[in-house]
Amino acid sequence: MTATQNGPQLSGSGDEPPRNKKHDAQIAILSAIIGGGSAGILRRTMEGVSYYEAMATAGGAFIALVIMIFVVLTYIRS
Repeated sequence: MTATQNGPQLSGSGDEPPRNKKHDAQIAILSAIIGGGSAGILRRTMEGVSYYEAMATAGGAFIALVIMIFVVLTYIRS
């Protein structure tokens, strides 16, 4: 047996750099915040509340999500 047979096998062609999981997680979380916030504001506006009340609800949800993001990213780092 040769040393190359016992080494770890990489998936793919080997020319591409390894994926950064932290960066992928940040993109997924930020896109979820943008999509969820937009949908939440639209729904609250369609329910008949004023635009400013809908924005206040979105602001509270945004603060809660930002805290959750920091917790998740801290967990990923450790």
